[in-house]
Amino acid sequence: MIRFSHDLRLVRRKFGTLNTTSRDSAMARPQFEFIPNNESRALVFKIDRDIWPVYHYHPEFDILYSLKDHAGEFISGDHIGQLEKGTLFMNGPNIPHGLQSGRLDENDWKRPSLAVVQFSEGSLGREMLQKTDLESIRNFLAEAKFGFQFHGACAEEAGRMILQMEDQSPLEQFLQLLRILDFFSKSEEKTKLASPAYSPSLREKDISRIDRVLQYIRQRRAESVRLEEAAAVAAMSPKSFCRFFKANTGKTLIQYLNELRIGEACRMLVETDQPVSEIALDSGFNNLSNFNRRFREIKGETPRKFRSKIRLSHL
Repeated sequence: MIRFSHDLRLVRRKFGTLNTTSRDSAMARPQFEFIPNNESRALVFKIDRDIWPVYHYHPEFDILYSLKDHAGEFISGDHIGQLEKGTLFMNGPNIPHGLQSGRLDENDWKRPSLAVVQFSEGSLGREMLQKTDLESIRNFLAEAKFGFQFHGACAEEAGRMILQMEDQSPLEQFLQLLRILDFFSKSEEKTKLASPAYSPSLREKDISRIDRVLQYIRQRRAESVRLEEAAAVAAMSPKSFCRFFKANTGKTLIQYLNELRIGEACRMLVETDQPVSEIALDSGFNNLSNFNRRFREIKGETPRKFRSKIRLSHL
């Protein structure tokens, strides 16, 4: 498998320059990512200087390890997660995903953005994966078709293993990938990303339409977003739009918007000393009680408990 060079020249030759300059920058049009294949490589490893903001999908598994705090989000299927330093997740095959940074691109190789590993069951060798010796990896890949995020000590150790690949030979990288996958299979510090019911349309017309809507929602997440307005962006009737949006994101419009807002609130709770009441308003909620209720629904705890727990963990 042959992949992009570190400076993304091949990516830019194919798709053009794809930089994002702020948290509200529009995500580039979602598209199929073609990863050239041949018989000589089992995987792709690369370090990206800046994140590639294209909302896209491909038949390979994707392991992404964030090397700095982007103060942004990642989308994987119907899951929205925070993109911080140390964030480690794995996308399943053909699960649409994208990264959004809230910071300016630094264009600095001394501060790279992501470590990326891409591979497929076919490139690893389906016949080999049927061997008893690789049963743990085979079972893990079957579970990973909807993606995983890794946490805690698992993410730290796997991140270290991933970065070791930069100085390894192709054979050593292949063996290291097997070690990482085996390590993932044994860890309990992982959560599933896309839900089993998630089944998006991968037609270019549909994903281009949903991308326009996601851009619109993200840019206005702190404001009132009306169903009729979002439907107009998609050039659909409100009734048709509701079915279309739920089918392609796994969420209703208000569920998706609330998750974006709570993600932004989590960042403010961690990074600022603003009162919770101000954070509620700044993140798009019109009153404190509604904010607290939605926060508990999504995070499982109150905003104040979340802030206190995070600060204690950093002592």
